[in-house]
Amino acid sequence: MSSDQIASSEMNTKPTGSGPYKISEIKRNSVGIISSYELDSNKNFVLGRPNIKKLIMKFYPSEKDLLTAYQKGEVETINAVTPQELEKIKTSNSVKTLNLPRIFGVFLNQNNAKVLTKKEIRQALNLSVDRKKIIDEVLKGYGAELFSPLPAGTFGALLKSETDAYSLESAKGLLDKNGWKMNTDEQVLEKKIGKELFKFSFSISTSDAPELKETAYLLKSMWEKIGAKVEVKVFEMGDLTQNVIRPRKYDALLFGEIVGRDPDPFAFWHSSQRNDPGLNVALYTNIKADKLLEEARSAQDEAKRADKYKEFQEEVSKDLPAIFLFSPKFIYVIPKNLKGTDEMESVTVPSERFSTIYKWYKSTDKVWKIFAK
Repeated sequence: MSSDQIASSEMNTKPTGSGPYKISEIKRNSVGIISSYELDSNKNFVLGRPNIKKLIMKFYPSEKDLLTAYQKGEVETINAVTPQELEKIKTSNSVKTLNLPRIFGVFLNQNNAKVLTKKEIRQALNLSVDRKKIIDEVLKGYGAELFSPLPAGTFGALLKSETDAYSLESAKGLLDKNGWKMNTDEQVLEKKIGKELFKFSFSISTSDAPELKETAYLLKSMWEKIGAKVEVKVFEMGDLTQNVIRPRKYDALLFGEIVGRDPDPFAFWHSSQRNDPGLNVALYTNIKADKLLEEARSAQDEAKRADKYKEFQEEVSKDLPAIFLFSPKFIYVIPKNLKGTDEMESVTVPSERFSTIYKWYKSTDKVWKIFAK
């Protein structure tokens, strides 16, 4: 069987397993695409029969159709809803959030924009980013501030430090201290180094996803307050991948990475991965960081591997090859009377939210203590 056939194969659509639920009915639409699964609890499940005896999982072709069904009361629980759309709908249900091992940041191509090779410029860019504003306005609060390559909740992640604090005045002071002066005609900071005149000017390339586009323009506004001139370039995702990211044709790239709960940052940060098909989109090169990533990969002891990751992140924080912005939250809406969902704090993929589904329940009975489990 080819990989193209697996998705529609009965081995996939009618699986046999030993999980908490088993398929009792499959419904399809007029063109044969599955529209819903009806699941019955598995009385032989090794961890005990689930509390909820029946589940119906419905699938919709678009976010609009999903929200329409939710508002009509056809479904009680939804996910795959953007923060912007969630804000528009009226719900008396609970909105649950989980950490996602995903990061978004601005990856700096110092080969393409020479001004970004100046450390004080990168430091000023980092200091002048109001991450809370981005999270509140773009993600409607459903995100966490990010200051290093590994987000909170992932193995080896670093905590925020005092040097990460947002401060426009500190950014301006740093640039002034290093001799950057305003060109009043062009409204951009500049500095002469040797015979070359550097202007604090560069472009941000990103995809046409609404969240990234909005973030790019917020960054433009923030950075222009410290004397930068920033151009935003928006591309359709396929065009961005093929004609911008792969050939590394950008000054700064606003983009995201999925790092995983137990991450291996090698692919994103080792110098051997600078060129396509490598994923080191910051084109980061640091011999010490390379060695730490290599040692972390081969370390058998978890504590030692975590230490290597922390040292690696400290190197990245010193060099600032990227301006880290936020890690989004996974959002899903559940009925207020649905209990037993609080054990999980993070998921790697959305389906992981069902990993403790056998513990979920909607109602309780009053019983004498001697009869309680």
